[in-house]
Amino acid sequence: MRGTAYKCLDVRPMKPICRHCHFLSKEHREENTGRALVFSLNKQEREKAALAPHDVVANYYSLNCHMGVWDEGVSGSIEERNTVINLTPRSSSCFFFPYHPAMLFDAARELQKRTNENEQMKKSNRYTRIGLWVAAAALFFSALVEIFKNV
Repeated sequence: MRGTAYKCLDVRPMKPICRHCHFLSKEHREENTGRALVFSLNKQEREKAALAPHDVVANYYSLNCHMGVWDEGVSGSIEERNTVINLTPRSSSCFFFPYHPAMLFDAARELQKRTNENEQMKKSNRYTRIGLWVAAAALFFSALVEIFKNV
């Protein structure tokens, strides 16, 4: 696929809640080793989470944020599941990144990081442009003052 532009991001507007976030995951701990097996919720599970959040995954799974913002396995509270994944806005206080099927967590983390860096750079560039316009206006008025002094 070299040289081919591939757009993997869907640009549909979506509410920034955990159910729409790529980092919403389910975790199961193996009994023998205690090792955590972590999986992203698929599209069907996410749709089910909107209608029946308490039945979205099997009992041996706990839901969590893969970025560590919250974890049912630690809190032990599935009563709050609807509030956490469907009602709490996650736009500015979390690592929200829109869900993309078949994308791995590491790729989503890197793309989320790049998106944030690009937004910060745009903001910085905006301030630089404003500063340049102010400086240009000051130079223009300074030149006008000098012209009127000499006349």
